[in-house]
Amino acid sequence: MAEAASPSAARRRPRLWRLVGALVGLALVPAESGGATASADTTARPAGTGAPLEEAARVATEQTVETVRWVARRRQFTVHDVDYGATGLPIVYYSPHTHWNYGVRFQLTDYRRLPYRYRATVQVLQSTADRLDNFIRLKVPRISGTGFGVLLVASNVRDVRARYYGLGNGSQYRRELVDPNNPQYRDEDYYCYRLERPRVIVSLLRHLWRSLTVSTGFGLERTDISPRGQASFYQDEGTPDGVKDGLTGFVSATASWDSRDDELIPKTGAFHEWSYENSRNSVLSLFFEPIDFRRYTVTDARYVPLTRRLNFAQRTVFENLSGSVPLYAYGELGGSRRIKGLGGGDSLRGYDTQRFTDNVRFFTNTELRYQLRTVRFRRQHLEWTGVAFFDAGRVWRNLQSVTLSGMHGSGGLGLRLYWNNDFVVSLAFGLSREQVYVPVKYRNIF
Repeated sequence: MAEAASPSAARRRPRLWRLVGALVGLALVPAESGGATASADTTARPAGTGAPLEEAARVATEQTVETVRWVARRRQFTVHDVDYGATGLPIVYYSPHTHWNYGVRFQLTDYRRLPYRYRATVQVLQSTADRLDNFIRLKVPRISGTGFGVLLVASNVRDVRARYYGLGNGSQYRRELVDPNNPQYRDEDYYCYRLERPRVIVSLLRHLWRSLTVSTGFGLERTDISPRGQASFYQDEGTPDGVKDGLTGFVSATASWDSRDDELIPKTGAFHEWSYENSRNSVLSLFFEPIDFRRYTVTDARYVPLTRRLNFAQRTVFENLSGSVPLYAYGELGGSRRIKGLGGGDSLRGYDTQRFTDNVRFFTNTELRYQLRTVRFRRQHLEWTGVAFFDAGRVWRNLQSVTLSGMHGSGGLGLRLYWNNDFVVSLAFGLSREQVYVPVKYRNIF
């Protein structure tokens, strides 16, 4: 007959199994994943209400379950026990300015570790009006066996409607100059110019501590600017600092603190980035106009869950340009991901792209994001999110003239589709005092 277990042994067994469960759970979860584990609830129970081993087992189990769910929403297929996410869509739409646009955007992600081992994004897009927007982006957050990562970007852009309305926060958009029925008509594309720019960027990433990462980037780009129509505003008014285009090399240094639960679709945490860029053509200025300018960019973004479905998101960007700045540099803002601004779908939704520009730029985006519906369809995870937003921003000539007055504001509503939490289709209706702007993006703007 088997010997009956003593009461003391019976009491010890549950704790032993809890300890084993805790150790297994902790072994399965990376210590600094930066992904799903960052959102695990480690404070659901008030301190002191459970034994330490019970608490450790509960937290480890929650983290493991959340990690499995995080990957399950993104995984498309598995090869040799490696989970991959593959998402992409054909792009076809008509624009009155660029006519028929067609192409494809595709993204492949390796999820063998969190947040991912690597992610490759490819876009091929062109139009019947000669527009071109092609790029390849590869990010490896951490190379195995090292504390380093790498980001590679190669792009070729032909923007047939890059905008320039002049420097200053009060720059005017005179509609009579683009109205063929007005006696003062100059050209339908008077405020536009053609910008062709192939670019290559290589960035070396280094994770230092917790959420702190630094990077150094090197790049080379060639810019060629020409009038869009028979008359052009930038030719009549002259370019800022007398610099237009040319071949340039640039270096950058960036420090960021990223505690977001997800890089692509964050719902909690914060992202802070401090970026410096130095761009010049040095000896190449013998053949081109001299380009020598610095760009300082600070970004702060925060995400706060208000309820299970409702999220608050807010971003602030401040940038200062100095030196001999070429025309094209005024049309974008720097940082780890360059965007067009000030105005358009990346900054002030409701104003035309690149509507306001000067040496010092500031804008802020505030959003309420509400999860409308989540479904599983043919093994795909689809989530619809409604957005209400308000944007504000302005520009100044220099840092000495910075003031809070004179802000331009816009607001509106948006709808976003998250496909496998790995691919975003975003539609917004922005309203300002000048126009209604309807941008379509294949990502969250922040």
